[in-house]
Amino acid sequence: MSVVTLNLLDRTLPFGDEGKGGAVQKKDEGAKSGTTFAAVLKESMENVNDLQHVADEKTRKLALGEVNDISEVVVAASEAEMSLRLFMEIRNKLVDAYQQIARMPV
Repeated sequence: MSVVTLNLLDRTLPFGDEGKGGAVQKKDEGAKSGTTFAAVLKESMENVNDLQHVADEKTRKLALGEVNDISEVVVAASEAEMSLRLFMEIRNKLVDAYQQIARMPV
């Protein structure tokens, strides 16, 4: 059984430079030093989509009688479901944070 993770926290994101007292980096410097947040989200979304496709393929093979062990199908479907739920929670938190920032008085 494989472990499903959305490696959002293991990435170097261009939000600031701790070595300079937390000063914000320029956009070009951040893009060169690490992966952008949008790229991390896109990669995570692609990983969730890939897991969904794997689960669908295993379900199709089960229906055709090509799978001997049903536990493989159950595990694949569970991985796909959990990764989708996790990604949706992350999306909900991002939308909530955006809405809170939008409500801040200027």
